[in-house]
Amino acid sequence: MAMGISTQTSPFKSSCPAYFLLSRSFPRSPASASSRSSWASSKKALHRQEVCTLQSANSPFSNITVSSSSLQFKQSSSYKTMPISGNRRCDNMECHHPFSQYKLVVRAEATSPTSSASMLPVRPNQITSKRNLLFYEKFGQQKMTQEEKQEVPRHLHEPSNLKIVSEPIPNNSNTPSCVFSWLKESERLKKMRRTVYGVSKTGVQGELEGLRDGNTYESSKYFTDSSSSVLIKQDSSSSEFDDDIRDLNHPRQRDLYSSHISLKGFQTNGSLSEKLSDEQKETNPQTQMNRKEIIPNKVKDRTTKAYKRDAGDGKSVAIADDVNETYTKSVTAEEEQRGLRERLSRIYDTVLVVDNIFVAKKIVGMLTNQYKHLVHACDTEVAKIDVKQETPIDHGEIICFSIYSGPAANYGNGKSCIWVDVLDGGGRNLLAEFAPFFEDPSIKKVWHNYSFDNHVIENYGLKVSGFHADTMHMARLWDSSRRMVGGYSLEALTSEPKVMSGAGSCHDNNFSKVSMKTIFGRRKVKKDGSEGKIITIPPVEELQREERRPWICYSALDSINTLNLYVSLKKKLSERTWMLEGKLQGSMFGFYEKYWRPFGELLVKMETEGMLVDRAYLAEMEKVAKAEQQVATNRFRNWASRHCPDARYMNVGSDAQLRQLFFGGTANRKNPDESLPEERELKVPNIDKVIEEGKKIPTKYRTVKLKSIVKNLETEMYTASGWPSVSGDALKTLAGKVSAEFDFTDDAYQLQSDDSDKNLLEKTSDEDSKTRGVAGSEDSSTSAYGTAYTAFGGGRSGREACHAIAALCEVCSIDSLISNFILPLQGSHISGKNGRIHCSLNINTETGRLSARRPNLQNQPALEKDRYKIRQAFIAAPGNSLIVADYGQLELRILAHLSNCKSMLDAFKAGGDFHSRTAMNMYPHIREAVEQKQVLLEWDPQPGEDKPPAPLLKDAFASERRRAKMLNFSIAYGKTVVGLARDWKVSVKEAKEIVDLWYKERKEVLKWQEERKKEAHKNNCVHTLLGRTRTFPSMSNASPSQKGHIERAAINTPVQGSAADVAMCAMLEISKNARLKELGWRLLLQVHDEVILEGPTDSAELAKAIVVECMSKPFNGKNILNVDLSVDAKCAQDWYSAK
Repeated sequence: MAMGISTQTSPFKSSCPAYFLLSRSFPRSPASASSRSSWASSKKALHRQEVCTLQSANSPFSNITVSSSSLQFKQSSSYKTMPISGNRRCDNMECHHPFSQYKLVVRAEATSPTSSASMLPVRPNQITSKRNLLFYEKFGQQKMTQEEKQEVPRHLHEPSNLKIVSEPIPNNSNTPSCVFSWLKESERLKKMRRTVYGVSKTGVQGELEGLRDGNTYESSKYFTDSSSSVLIKQDSSSSEFDDDIRDLNHPRQRDLYSSHISLKGFQTNGSLSEKLSDEQKETNPQTQMNRKEIIPNKVKDRTTKAYKRDAGDGKSVAIADDVNETYTKSVTAEEEQRGLRERLSRIYDTVLVVDNIFVAKKIVGMLTNQYKHLVHACDTEVAKIDVKQETPIDHGEIICFSIYSGPAANYGNGKSCIWVDVLDGGGRNLLAEFAPFFEDPSIKKVWHNYSFDNHVIENYGLKVSGFHADTMHMARLWDSSRRMVGGYSLEALTSEPKVMSGAGSCHDNNFSKVSMKTIFGRRKVKKDGSEGKIITIPPVEELQREERRPWICYSALDSINTLNLYVSLKKKLSERTWMLEGKLQGSMFGFYEKYWRPFGELLVKMETEGMLVDRAYLAEMEKVAKAEQQVATNRFRNWASRHCPDARYMNVGSDAQLRQLFFGGTANRKNPDESLPEERELKVPNIDKVIEEGKKIPTKYRTVKLKSIVKNLETEMYTASGWPSVSGDALKTLAGKVSAEFDFTDDAYQLQSDDSDKNLLEKTSDEDSKTRGVAGSEDSSTSAYGTAYTAFGGGRSGREACHAIAALCEVCSIDSLISNFILPLQGSHISGKNGRIHCSLNINTETGRLSARRPNLQNQPALEKDRYKIRQAFIAAPGNSLIVADYGQLELRILAHLSNCKSMLDAFKAGGDFHSRTAMNMYPHIREAVEQKQVLLEWDPQPGEDKPPAPLLKDAFASERRRAKMLNFSIAYGKTVVGLARDWKVSVKEAKEIVDLWYKERKEVLKWQEERKKEAHKNNCVHTLLGRTRTFPSMSNASPSQKGHIERAAINTPVQGSAADVAMCAMLEISKNARLKELGWRLLLQVHDEVILEGPTDSAELAKAIVVECMSKPFNGKNILNVDLSVDAKCAQDWYSAK
C-alpha cells in the first residue's frame, strides 16, 4: 500500500541525465506520475500499510494525510464527500484508485482544531464475502453494483480502504485530546463492529487500534476470528486487551529467519513533542501508567531486549523497549513474505535500471572514468543451472547483474546501485558493453563467492580482472568456526550484527540478505486445488518478468550487502594483528592481501582449467564393477538362503532387511521393551517375475519372509535409535579381514570335499596374510576372522559366515566406487564443452585446508583400495603430460618444527622412512632385527640392483609399521588414548603403554601440546605457522566432551593448518614462476599435500625440477622450517601412473 501527497512533477529531479529517459523503467511523461507504477516509486509513498498521520504544531488535526491502497489526495480539501472512480479529479482534489466501490467521507468539521478523527475500514480484510457486503451496505454511502460485489473477494489480502469520520468533541482541559480522543473513538468503533456481525474482541482489536497524534503507526493487518495473531502496541490499554493476548513464549527476534517478524513503525515527523507534558500526566494518571517514555528517533543504538509481564491469567506479553516497534504472534508465511517485500522495496529508489545499450554505454563510461577509483561490489543472477550439481563453467545463463559502488557514487538522481537487465534488455550484447569494466585490472571489484560469478561471466567471452576481495574468504579468515554454526552465506553473514558491526551506518539490519525462498516461495498446489505444505520457487527468469520490482530490489541488494560486508570485514581484519614467529607483520587484512587474495584468484584459474577424463575407460570399468558386484551379491544370497530360503530374493542394500536377517529378535538398546520380530514379511522388487499364488501375471513387488539366521549375534555398534548397526564398519567387524573369493560360498560348494576346502582355505589365508602383512607369529587360520566366526559356531560354518559377510562388504564397497566415482565422473553436469571436469575448490575447513566438490576429486580411493584404478581415468591431453608432486610426511615435519623435537628433527635429517623408524623405536624385536641386519630400515638401490639384499622393514613388519604410522598421525592430530584403543581394538591400558613409549622419545612434543591446550583455555584461539587464527568458544561453560574436542582441535589446527599454509605458498610459488609459464605448465588440482600440473611432454622433466624447487622452498624461495621439506614428483600420462 502506498500513501502520500500527490505531486505535479516527475519524481525525478530535472537535473537527471538525459539517458534516463531511454530506460523502460522510467516514466515517459509527467502525466504518468499519477499511474500506480510511477508514483509508487516515490520513496515517501512506498508504505504498504494503512496509515493515518496526524500532524500539528498547536493541535492534533489541522492537517490530515490519509493513505490507502492506491489513493492520493492533496491537503486542505474542504469537500464533504469525495467519490473515487478511476482517476477522477474532484475540483481541487486529485485522486487515483482502481476500485470504484470505495468512497472516502470526510466531514467539514474535521478542520476544527478540537475535532477528533476516526479510522474505519469500509471493507475489512479476511472476512467472508457476505460479511464484507453486509458491513459495506450498512455503513457505506452508496450501494455496490453487482460487478463491484464480485470484485470484493478478489482483494481479500489487499489493505482495505478507509472511511474517515471526523466529529467535534467537547473541549475539556482535563482531557488531552491528542490521546484520549483516539482511544475513546477506537473503543466505540470496536463495539459498533461487534454489534454489526458479532466478531470477537481479538478480531476487532487486530483491525482497530488507538493512534496518537504526532506519530505515524503501522495499522494492524486484519485477522479473522480464528486467527491466533494479535498485534500488541506498547501504549495500548491493558485493561481490555489482556484477555485476548496469548502467550508469545519467545524472545524478540530481529533477524529475518524467525517465524515471528518485527514490523518497525514509521518514525515521528518531529512536528509535535514526543512526550506528554507534565500537566497532562498529572491530570491523566492512567495515561502515565499505560504509556512508556518514547525513545527519541535519532537514537540509533536501540536496545533489543524483550521483557514479559503477567497478563493476569497466567499468560505473558512481550513488551518492546522501542515505542515505534510492534510485534505479531504466529505470523504466517504470507504475512512474513509481504513484510519482507515491503522492506525490500524501500531500496528501489536507489537502483538504476539499465535495460538498453545506450544507457549501458553511459554507465560504463562513468564506471571506467568518474568512479574508477571506487571499490565496486558485483553480483550475478543465473538461470538454467542446478548450483548444487552443475559446474558454472559452460552452464547457466545470466539474466541480470548488479554493481554497487557505495554511497559516494551517483549515477543520476542519487542512485548508487546499478541493476542490468540481461534477460530482456539486450542479452549477450548488453553484457558485452560492460567488458571494459569487468576486464580492467585497475578497477577494484569485490564479490561474494567470486568463483561462481567469474565463471558465468567468462562463459560469455569476457575475462574478469581486477579481483580485489572475496567476502566469503575474508569471513573465513576472520572466523573459521562458522562452518558448523552460522555458515558463510551472504544471508547468514549480513543478518548477524556481530559480523556487520564494522560497516557502521552503511549497513541497515532491515536490508540484510534474505533467501529467495523466503521472498518468492510459493506453496505447491495440490490436485484438488488447495495449497500444500511444500514451498517451491518459480524459475528466476519468470520472477524477473512477473515480480520485476521486488526482484530488482532482491538482486540489487546482493551487491549492496556484499560491499557493506567487505567494509565491515576489512575493518575487523585490519584491527587484528598479524604475528609471524613472534614478530609483528601488520594486520590480518595485510595477510589477506599477501596470501589469500592471490590464492583465491589462483583457485578460480585452476577450476577453469579442469582435468581431462577418459570416459571410455570409466564406461568399461563400470561394466566390470557391476559384474563383480553381482557375483558378490549372489555369493551372499546363496549362503544366506541356506539359513532362510527367502533370503535369495532379498535386497542386500536394505538396512532393514539385513538387520532382520542378522539381529531378528534383538531388543532395542534404548528401549528394551521394543524388539525386532523373529520373522517379518517384507516387500521386494519382483526381479525374477515370479507369479504369486492367486495371481495371473507377475506383480511389481513380491512378499518375502525373512527370519533371523543367528541367535544372540553380538555387536558394539548401534544406530542413534538404538538398533544394531549394519553399516559398512559393522559388517567388517563381523567378517574380519578375509576375502570373499571362496568357491564354497557358491552353488558348487557341495561338490567339494572337506580336504579341498581345507587346502583352499589355508592357501587363501596365506595369500591374504601376505597382502595384509600379518606377522608370521599370528595364527593365520582363525585370527583373520571376525565376530561372526564364533556366533555361527566356528569351524566350517563360522568360516562360511565370515566369507559370505565379506562378500556383502564387497557389494557395499563396489557400490560406493560406482556411485561416488565411476558414474559421476562420466556426467556432463560437472564437465565443460571441452570434456574436462571442473570441480569447485574452496577454503572451507576450520584448519584452512582446501575442500573440493562437484565432484570431490580430493576424495579418491586409497591406492590399495582402488581396485578399478579410478585415477587412471584422469589423463593429459594429447601431446601433454601430468606432473604429480607430493610432500613426504608434511604434517610430521611441521610438528617437529613447531615442537622443536630433537628426536624427530634428527630422524628427518637422517632421511628414510619415518614410520619405519618409529616402529623400530616402539618394538624391541624390530630393533633387534634391524641391528642383526635381518631386515633393512630403508634401501637406496644402486645401478643394476633389482631387489634389496634383505627384506625391508615396511614389508617384513608391515603390521607394526601400520600401527606406528597410525600412532604418528594420531598424536599429531590430537587423538586420545581411548580413541587409539578403539582403532586398534585393544584395551585402554595397552594403548596407553604404546603412547607413553612414543612420548618417551619425544618429550618436546608432549610439552608443546600442553602449551597449545593452555593457549586455547586462556585466549580461546590457536595460530598456524603463518599466523592465521582459529577461534574457539569459551571453555567456562563448556561440557567435558566439548572441552576435550577443543583441546584436540588446539593440537590439530597448528599442524594441519600450517600444512595448508605450506601447500598454499608452494602453489603461489608455482603459479608465479615465469619459467613454468613460458614452458606452458599450469596447475590443475591440489589434493591436500599433493599438486597436479599439466603441460607439454617435451619439457616435462625440466618442469618437474622447477616444481620440486618451488615446493621445497615455498616461502618466497626460502624454507623457514627447521626441517627440510621432502618432495616426490613423477611425470606420466595419467594420474595413477604418476603415483
